[in-house]
Amino acid sequence: MKIKQKPLIRVVVEGNCPTMSLTEIRTRGHAFVVDEPPYRHGTDVGPTPLETMLGALVACTNVIARRIAHERNLNLRFRKIGCEGMLDHRGIDAEADVPVPFPDIRLTLEAETDASEADLASLKDALEQRCPMSVILRNAGSRISTDWHIVPAKDATS
Repeated sequence: MKIKQKPLIRVVVEGNCPTMSLTEIRTRGHAFVVDEPPYRHGTDVGPTPLETMLGALVACTNVIARRIAHERNLNLRFRKIGCEGMLDHRGIDAEADVPVPFPDIRLTLEAETDASEADLASLKDALEQRCPMSVILRNAGSRISTDWHIVPAKDATS
C-alpha cells in the first residue's frame, strides 16, 4: 500500500502566565484558562493542566470516533464520555522517578448507534489507531481501557 504524503499542519498555542499557577491560553482566536486549586497556589478559575489533558482525550475520542463513523456511514452519537486517570504524583513531588504519570486511564463511553457488532469492533480498533491523544498517551506508556455502553439508535428516544 502506497502511503500518501501530506504536509505537517502547524498548530500554534500561546500562553500568558500572570501567576505561578494561572495560564491564559490563546489559539486561533479562542481563549481558555488553566489553573490549580488554592492548595497548590492557584485561584481555581479553571481546570488543572492534567485535567485539561484528560479533557483533550475525551474531546479527541468524540471527534475521531464520529469522524470514523461518518466515513463509514454509521450512525454514532455519544451521550457522555467519562474519563478517569490514575495519577502517580510521586514524580511531580520529586519523590521517585516516575516514567508514566498516568499509568492507567479509563474511558467510559455511552453511545447510541445502529452499527453492527462487527462494524462497531472495527470502529473501536480504528479509533485506537487514529485518535492523536490516545496514541500520544499510549506511546508514553499509559494503559487506556475503554468501557463502551451501547444503546441501539432506534431505542435512543426512550
